[in-house]
Amino acid sequence: MTFASLASRFAIRWAAPAVACVGAIVAAGCSRETQFDTSRPQAGPGSLVGRDRPLNNSFTGGASLDIEARNLDVPLDWHTKECDDACLAYCRAQTFANPLDQALCPQLWGAGYDTLPLIDTETCRRVHADLTGRFPSLGEVQDECLGRPIGDTVLEWIKSKEFVFVNQRRWADTLRYNNVAVNLERIYDADTLVGKLYGGFVRYDEFVEVMSAHPVLVRRFDDPGDRAEELFNVFVGRPPFANERADMAKLYSLWQGGYYDHPDLGMRMPDSYIQHHCVNDELEIDAETAGACTSVLWGFNRVVLVPDFRAQRNEDGVYETWSGNLTKKEWQLLQTPGRIIGKFPQVWEHAVRDVLELYLGYDLGRHSPAAVDALVDYVLAHGGDIRAAHYAVATSAIYLQSTNCPDCDPEADVPPWTYGPLRQAEAEQWIDSITHLVDSPLGSCDFRIPDPNEILERSVLGYDLVEKSRWSITEEDRVDERYSSLAQTLGGCPDNQVSGRFKAISILNTATQEGFVRSLCNPGLEPDAGVPATVLLPGEVAPSAVLTVEVAEQIATHQYATFFGRFPSPEEVEMAQGAVAACVPKPCKAEAYSRSLCYALLSSSEMLFY
Repeated sequence: MTFASLASRFAIRWAAPAVACVGAIVAAGCSRETQFDTSRPQAGPGSLVGRDRPLNNSFTGGASLDIEARNLDVPLDWHTKECDDACLAYCRAQTFANPLDQALCPQLWGAGYDTLPLIDTETCRRVHADLTGRFPSLGEVQDECLGRPIGDTVLEWIKSKEFVFVNQRRWADTLRYNNVAVNLERIYDADTLVGKLYGGFVRYDEFVEVMSAHPVLVRRFDDPGDRAEELFNVFVGRPPFANERADMAKLYSLWQGGYYDHPDLGMRMPDSYIQHHCVNDELEIDAETAGACTSVLWGFNRVVLVPDFRAQRNEDGVYETWSGNLTKKEWQLLQTPGRIIGKFPQVWEHAVRDVLELYLGYDLGRHSPAAVDALVDYVLAHGGDIRAAHYAVATSAIYLQSTNCPDCDPEADVPPWTYGPLRQAEAEQWIDSITHLVDSPLGSCDFRIPDPNEILERSVLGYDLVEKSRWSITEEDRVDERYSSLAQTLGGCPDNQVSGRFKAISILNTATQEGFVRSLCNPGLEPDAGVPATVLLPGEVAPSAVLTVEVAEQIATHQYATFFGRFPSPEEVEMAQGAVAACVPKPCKAEAYSRSLCYALLSSSEMLFY
């Protein structure tokens, strides 16, 4: 194969302008067909992996039948984690469908503790919120969840595009996507890779391998030791020990942050380069310096790339190759750190502990290593499909049980898994739920491009890219930032440059939330404000109808079903009836009550905590 034919392989999609025309090609001129797709701009190592079919189309087990606690005068001390012979015998005699239930029995039912009962509508609302990213109406609960095995519902939602999206957003927070610091093509590529993971097309250890040398991770750090530390923090769940950091850093010594001029967008982009260290003047591996690119702590692992026609010399005389020009084989070599830690049991343990904390709101693994071990075994039994952990947790008794326990003693020393999880909604989850339930779209933010204005201001083609993203463009050709401004005040849509995601309950948060709800519900009956009254009223009630006890009950039933996914309790119905006598001036209208109730419900804790 000639030098010119070799060069042509890299001169179309992957070549940076500085290396697109090299050697003999320069003499003959250079033409290039644009293949940049503004709707799918991803480019990077994530495109080189993945299967045609998911690892699993279903998962074994599911929800266990109701299990009774062992009858003891005083439950065993759950802090000591001791389960005597009688406790173990009791657990062995039970029939479990769920691996998490079986692993927790010695610290739960066998120890004399019990779980709270399952309330169908509460369970369905929680599962829908966690797996799809927003709260459902009662109609959605009835159509998609009630009257069928919960395992079937969980499986259906795990296989949905909404489940993939909410997990892509979580990884965007973890990897801190920011298009000012990282080439947006690499961000899109990483996001696509996460989509493959949660679509079941990539094993978790394969995901770790690719991400370990992905520009989204390495471009943020100038020091090889810092890259190694980030790898451990993200995937092992702890910083590396000093010897681990020093040894792993050798495998990251080739990476260098830089910039290149994007041939289509017409703007300078941040990206990663390979500096060809550990080679001699003859462009061969240098035996004397190769140790600086070789790890020996986990076996003999060397990462050295020999420069070829794609490389250019920088001002210090060191050969550099743009990461966009790397071949699949070269990416695989650079991913050596991920292959090393992918064999660590701690990587799998950290992955399932993250899933447990995501759904339960507390670190179960700290209290029950057996639960972590059981989940790891379950994921591995399903071919390394991380979705298996989500399925197991979302069908477990400790997750599905109710949070409602009026007879519980708040001072009692009981383990956290004896009552249902109660968590605060993410900012986007809260906004998306409300705008969906009142049918008032607000747009969205795109976590792949936290700073869209930076692209709009610098590139003509960038307008098309932003327009095809999840951002909306106004009639004035500006980015619609209503959604992001609200979400960022509440801790969402982070820019990942100076601030990340946060959760807080504060006067500012409360005022922001109440102001947003007020703008939708319009309890003050301002003219031409708020959502249409017909959204807040049942179909048989007109906005001008006189408020009677019957009408108040109908409105309350409609709004509780719409916003909370359940019917109102007797106490809540009684409150609605009392509103008829309390309202002024009389005769009150149905619209006035519906708007006040909307404001009360959407600003309540049940819309913020679930």
